[in-house]
Amino acid sequence: MKILYYYWGENSSKDITETFFTLGHEVTVFKYPLDNYLSDVSFSHALSLEIEKGKYDFIFTFNYFPVISDTAEAYFLKYACWVYDCPHFTLYSKSVSNSCNYIFLFDQNMVSQTLAAGAKHVYHLPLAAHTARIQRQLNLSPKCFTPPEQYINEISFVGSLYEDNMYDKINFLPEELIGYLDAVMCMQKQLWGMDLISSLMDQKLASTLSKYIKLEENPNLPNLDRLIFGDMLQNKITSDERITAINLLSEFFPVALYSGSKSSLCPKADYQGYISYNDTMPFIFFKSKINLNITLRSITSGIPLRAVDILSCGGFLLSNYQPELAQYFEAGTDYIYFEDFEDMLGKADYFLRHDKEREEIAGNGFRKISQELTYARQVEKMFSKIMNICEA
Repeated sequence: MKILYYYWGENSSKDITETFFTLGHEVTVFKYPLDNYLSDVSFSHALSLEIEKGKYDFIFTFNYFPVISDTAEAYFLKYACWVYDCPHFTLYSKSVSNSCNYIFLFDQNMVSQTLAAGAKHVYHLPLAAHTARIQRQLNLSPKCFTPPEQYINEISFVGSLYEDNMYDKINFLPEELIGYLDAVMCMQKQLWGMDLISSLMDQKLASTLSKYIKLEENPNLPNLDRLIFGDMLQNKITSDERITAINLLSEFFPVALYSGSKSSLCPKADYQGYISYNDTMPFIFFKSKINLNITLRSITSGIPLRAVDILSCGGFLLSNYQPELAQYFEAGTDYIYFEDFEDMLGKADYFLRHDKEREEIAGNGFRKISQELTYARQVEKMFSKIMNICEA
């Protein structure tokens, strides 16, 4: 097939293009500045010229771009996207009902929501790793997994602490409203794998918050206040949980923090700043005894990309409970999950002292993801869905 791939700066571009080529497809990478995801005349014109010249089978992007969908619809050209952000606000645009769209979502709960928004072709597709590239990079083999000769970290965490979340920037809310929101967030913090925020953030609560927090209205993305305010609370919870977890762990163990967030938030952690996603991160995951995952709370079901990254690099994964992670991987065999922060501390202590057991689990997770969630395997599933619809 002949694929037009729009590149917008994502880390996964080299991995997906190499996968397309390896599977025997022809790929043209389209690069053009995009000022507005919803409507951009200059971008649409440039894309139209490329479509007219190329005779493509379909357009592909990571994440969903309404302006690309509308352009593809005008040319009766299929548009496939693989979404790895949650929530992904552009899925609520009017263009989502375009017949050209083939939308693949990494979180199962997003599928029903996107169908309800009017989309026609929506599928669940967990995220993947380019295991062939990573195995070359780290000199690893799933047939004979070899742990690192030397570790550089006892425990590592890679990611944002979300300290600049929307909730912490609010200038004023009535005390009774603050009390209610604090109670909602407190209840959610007690539960992993169950989403309370989305159900508790009803239209009445969203309307009340709108009196104090002014959102920019967009006719192409109507009625998003509930989703935005829910995401606001989920980001705040995630920030609290990540900071708390790292500070608790660093009271007892050496913890390396790879993040662009403020180092002062976790003063006892060994702050390392940003790292390169493709060049450095795989070595960090492979050579850390324990890799911590605290899932962004808006990801209510799916396997977060960070967990996929850790497992694909032969890293030992210690994570909060996540429904689809437990569905695709065996807890206690391929990875370890914790039920609360006390459990997290206990399991971190245990696995830091039991090298053989920890390395065996890391090897199991590495072998499992090398079989189940590779780019080649997931892309073939995607193409199968697209072609079956077309043939029907």
